[in-house]
Amino acid sequence: MSGGTEEQLRSALAGLADTVHDAPDAYQRAQRQWRRRDMKRRAITVAIVLAVVVVACGIGIWALSGASPGQHVIFNGNGGGSGDGGGAAGDTSVYPPGAP
Repeated sequence: MSGGTEEQLRSALAGLADTVHDAPDAYQRAQRQWRRRDMKRRAITVAIVLAVVVVACGIGIWALSGASPGQHVIFNGNGGGSGDGGGAAGDTSVYPPGAP
């Protein structure tokens, strides 16, 4: 660019900048908008997480309620040892009989 063109551009932009008047509360207004968007984003995230947890719990309860009592026995609650490492008599541990 030549010196004359640069000066013309500089003066034109300076004249344009002089016509711009910002509001005194522009920063506070922008900050309020940003905080509102942030709170909305957080609320949506919490709602989605809550919905996923509720659906997962619902599926788990539905799956467990459909199982018969005789199916998938983990611990039969007899408490006695069967001689194969199942524990001492009266053992109420959470491990199934015969577990190492």
